[in-house]
Amino acid sequence: MLEIYSKGVTVASNADVPLNTVALIKGTSTVPLGASSIQLTKCGIYKVTVSGSVIGSAAGVVTLQMEKNGVAEPAAITTITAADATSLNAIGFTTLVQVPSNNNLNCPCATSTTISFRNTGIAATYNTIDVVVTRV
Repeated sequence: MLEIYSKGVTVASNADVPLNTVALIKGTSTVPLGASSIQLTKCGIYKVTVSGSVIGSAAGVVTLQMEKNGVAEPAAITTITAADATSLNAIGFTTLVQVPSNNNLNCPCATSTTISFRNTGIAATYNTIDVVVTRV
């Protein structure tokens, strides 16, 4: 299990949201990877819960999209329409991620899976962004 978060980070359009503070880590199936990614190291199903608040850089659409191994996950997205550059908006989603087995008994997961979170809308300030990943 891993809980990781950031507070008060400004993120450009089409840029990864940094996750810079580890609140809780238990076990080795989920580990931080670099400044903005999480590595899922064991085969299985993972529950990913994202919550937070965001302020758009101007009026427009703010979208937070989870990517798995660099590919956007269609069921892992949240979008809000910012009215201006001062309004705080709630964001969040919950999704499941599968790290498949390759049927090799000595190393059932040939490679680990990496997830990251991309701000695909207008530039925004993430007042808070909290990610909890649990292997289920």
